[in-house]
Order: sequence, then structure tokens, then C-alpha cells
Amino acid sequence: MNRPEPITPRSSNLGDQLRQLKNVFRVLAETEHKLRWKAILLRDEVSSVWKIQAAQGKWFPWPTTNASRGARGMKVVCWRERGMLDILGYYVGEMYPTPRGIRRCILEYVFECHLPPLRDRHYLLEWGEPQTAQRLNKLANTLAALTRNAKRRDVISYARAIDDWEGDLALLYERYYVRFFHFGWPSTDLM
Repeated sequence: MNRPEPITPRSSNLGDQLRQLKNVFRVLAETEHKLRWKAILLRDEVSSVWKIQAAQGKWFPWPTTNASRGARGMKVVCWRERGMLDILGYYVGEMYPTPRGIRRCILEYVFECHLPPLRDRHYLLEWGEPQTAQRLNKLANTLAALTRNAKRRDVISYARAIDDWEGDLALLYERYYVRFFHFGWPSTDLM
């Protein structure tokens, strides 16, 4: 069988690479898509580029001095402006949800491949290496925490998001955890 040549990301710009990867997820969500093989090659090439950048310490773009207007005060809790799943296009709920098939391609990518180099090296290190217990643990705990927080706010308003997160957790549990790992699986139940 003739295998096509590896596909190189068209740009070294992180934003462009993320857009390419989001298109890859859309193609991979359709099992019979005619560009599926090319999408897999591009997914793997983006992952390889990010691995090399991480190894070289190329974690961040040059900083900017632009500052958004604030409330002139500091909050006690500083939440990350955008998390890993958000950066990769993973959204749930009523407003602008990512279709289930694409969401699941994103989750598969997050577990199996190299993640984008972000400004916060420590945050990236929390995710660990691809296909490790640390990576699956971080991914599962992220989804479980989002679910628990939504349940604390308003179960009715967040019903679809909660269903999506719990469905995605079940997929990760069956596909990766049951076969390979044995750390305590997170609960989405409120205490």
C-alpha cells in the first residue's frame, strides 16, 4: 500500500496550527471522510512539531504589553483565561457546543498526542506526556471538576453541559482507563 508523504503544518504560528487542528477534528469525526488519512497525517505532524518545540523550550510567543481594562482590583482566585480544552475547540452546553464526534476527536488527541506550546510552561507540565496516567488523570479531573461546578451552580441551566461532560468522561473511562490505568477515577457527584 502506498502511504502518502507526511504533511507539514502550513504555518509555524500557533494560532494557524490550532485552526488546522480544529479542521482535522472535523474531518476525523466523520469515519468515512475522503480526507481522513491526510487529516491523521496532519494531526500527527502538528503533534510532532509541538513535541520538538517543547523539547527546545519554545513554549511561548513574544510577550505583549497590551492590557485589557480591569475592575481596578484583584480577585482572590485567578482562573486561567483559557484552558487546554478551550484552546483546542472543545465546548459543551446549549450556546455553541462542539458536535459530539468532534469533541471526542479532541479528547482522543489530548490524550494521545502532544499539546500546543502555551505561555504557561507549568500548566503544560501538569498535563504530562501523551498516553500516560498523568495525562488521563488531568483530563478526567478537568472534566469532572467542570461537571461538579456546573452542578453546584444550577443543574437545570447546565443540564446539557453536564450530560456532555459525563458522556465524555464515560468514553474516556471505557476507552483508556479500564484497559490501561488504575488511579482513582473522579466522581461528578456532589458530596
